[in-house]
Amino acid sequence: MNAKYMKLVTRCPLLPITSKRMHASAKKMMIELTKKDGELSVAEIGYGKVLTQLIENYEQQLVGDFFEDVSGEDVLEYFCNEHQLKQSEVAAIAGISKQNLNDYLKGRRGLSKKACVRLAAHFKLNPEVFYSMKELEVA
Repeated sequence: MNAKYMKLVTRCPLLPITSKRMHASAKKMMIELTKKDGELSVAEIGYGKVLTQLIENYEQQLVGDFFEDVSGEDVLEYFCNEHQLKQSEVAAIAGISKQNLNDYLKGRRGLSKKACVRLAAHFKLNPEVFYSMKELEVA
């Protein structure tokens, strides 16, 4: 195998990243590789691609764990506060009654897919953010 490649693997093995320390080391390695852009061998480029995937996998897991307990109601409440919107304004955006919006925010009901799509378009989000987990389990 290519000596440059083996040197990289020795410094930062291509294994699943399972800690902040490993993550920091992998990111440091990617910065070094980026600085050598145009001077890398085919093997080093391949190494960088795999390392990038390992970094992305670790970061996606972190984000998934972080948002695991965040509900659609939490997201909508956050965006309402950030945009200083009243419930009546949000209900109008969603095309639902203020009472239905209030029930959704309190976790007593879900939103129609049409309402989710309208809210998502307004806030530039994926509509699935607002779907109730109960609705997804039943489907």
